[in-house]
Amino acid sequence: MKLKLVLFLSLIFLICQRQMSSCNPVQKKASGEVAVRDFFIAKTDSLIEMLSPFDTAVLKGANINLLKNQFRNCRLSYKEIEPIAEYYFQGLIKRINGPALPDIKTEDGQVWPPHGFQVIEQLVNDESGSMDEISKEIKLLQTDLRFMRKNMEFNAISASHINEIIQHQFIRTAALGITGFDAPLSKLSLEEAISSLQSIETIISLYTGKAPEEKKESLYKNTISYLRSNNEFDSFNRLEFLTQYLMPLSEFYLVNGVDASADSLMVKPFKGTLNAFMKGNGFNADFYAAYATAGSNAHKIALGKKLFFDKSLSASGSISCGTCHKPELYFTDGKTKAGDFVHGGTLLRNTPGLYYAGLQSHQFYDLRSITLEDQADQVMRSSKEFNFNSAGIASKLKSDSIYAQLFRKAFDSTNDTLNGFHVRNALAAFVRSLSPFSSPFDKYMQGNKNALTDEQVLGFNLFTGKGKCATCHFIPLFNGNIPPWLTKSESEIIGVPSKPVWKNATIDVDSGRYKINQMQELLFAFKTPGIRNIEKTAPYMHNGVYNTLEEVVEFYHKGGGVGIGINLPFQSLPFDSLSLNGKEKSAIVSFMKSLTDKKISYQ
Repeated sequence: MKLKLVLFLSLIFLICQRQMSSCNPVQKKASGEVAVRDFFIAKTDSLIEMLSPFDTAVLKGANINLLKNQFRNCRLSYKEIEPIAEYYFQGLIKRINGPALPDIKTEDGQVWPPHGFQVIEQLVNDESGSMDEISKEIKLLQTDLRFMRKNMEFNAISASHINEIIQHQFIRTAALGITGFDAPLSKLSLEEAISSLQSIETIISLYTGKAPEEKKESLYKNTISYLRSNNEFDSFNRLEFLTQYLMPLSEFYLVNGVDASADSLMVKPFKGTLNAFMKGNGFNADFYAAYATAGSNAHKIALGKKLFFDKSLSASGSISCGTCHKPELYFTDGKTKAGDFVHGGTLLRNTPGLYYAGLQSHQFYDLRSITLEDQADQVMRSSKEFNFNSAGIASKLKSDSIYAQLFRKAFDSTNDTLNGFHVRNALAAFVRSLSPFSSPFDKYMQGNKNALTDEQVLGFNLFTGKGKCATCHFIPLFNGNIPPWLTKSESEIIGVPSKPVWKNATIDVDSGRYKINQMQELLFAFKTPGIRNIEKTAPYMHNGVYNTLEEVVEFYHKGGGVGIGINLPFQSLPFDSLSLNGKEKSAIVSFMKSLTDKKISYQ
């Protein structure tokens, strides 16, 4: 009897547990996780299979148009898995869809050849391309895809991950997709954007198990329709597409009720939707600080501002940070090259502006510093600049009662603990505060449709399309920090000449990153600088060779250094002309002037 009672109660317990679990949100989340993982695996299998007939056609020497069409189909298939692949396999993704440029590992002096879709694209579009080489790349791509497929089962997929995966893909579509960054030759960007959006819609529907809201569904369909109706790469109105379709659409794709703090304690350079991203909201410059305690606060920023203009920080007592980075010149100095205030003459390079310097992963033209604190330290230690050090400055400031009070407020510490890091961190906090997002372009993205002229609208569409400018100066920061992760600043070899001539030019003698890492692939490589406020920061390039924006545009229009006669084996800039007419060049210049922030007084 007792046994029957125990069995009966056990059965009742199991039935109740099953009924409760069917209503349990954790169980729903798990089922959504399984559905998304199964989607990724199925689509990856499909892509692997699709690549096989492509490979067969290559080995049989099929018609080039057939090969291009099969490449197109594989690219569109990849875009369906890209949101998940890019999120969970960051270390591998460069081999799958990275630029067709060498992967340079400065930490161990290794140079890895490029692989993946963009290499295949280059080979397919090159009439002299080797069919055996294409086949080899296809097989390697299949191997990498199988690796992802196999390892996906070990990745947890949480609600906060889904939110970030989806918003990253919106950002990727805006900043890398429709600009032509990852389909530079075939110009499949607009068609691929449709595949990306369809994938986003599928992922969130599978995860939540919910049908789309009517308003969202309507905007989604209108966005797809816009892409299908306006499918010519060069004439595509990217500004209209972003502001009227993609940005507002991104606000609908969020899994509600996510407690982000429960999922991750990581500080990130950006959190939010594409809509926030394009409006200059959600950025966190403190991400690039080296320590958790290095985060900014109002007292640190105020202290950093005072230090920035204090000449007592230099050994001679004659220069401050503000001597070269003048607020009235948008934190530049207006000179061809920075001055050597110790020995006379000039330094090697032009003085860069500081606006938005806090929103990049590396500092200096040669990327030698990874924090603003280290950048400040190198300037202080330079025998041609401050000729001092932060520890000595800290010791000097301890006797100043005003500074002692400011440091206590900023760091919640006693005067006895004041050290060099406090000095460097306060200066860095001030520079990190210099991201106002107050330009006419920003006003336009924030909703003021009268903020840009018709010429500037045309200029933006050229900048992000035919002109290829945004494939290096990524929107909306317009620097080389690669979205959506924003953890790596790009450098490029563009072939800056020693003099502003348009034929038979000679390369500037400054070797750039090569001076730090003696690798031929880095000879004449320089950081891609931010171009916000570029109207106010002439002269241009690391050596100040160009005095006007018109000259800068002409340099790129001609194909960089190679286009003006420089022999540059590793130039990363396309060699061919951009085929821009006079009206288009003027429009690009006009647009760049719309990136000028409202002037702020800092003294």
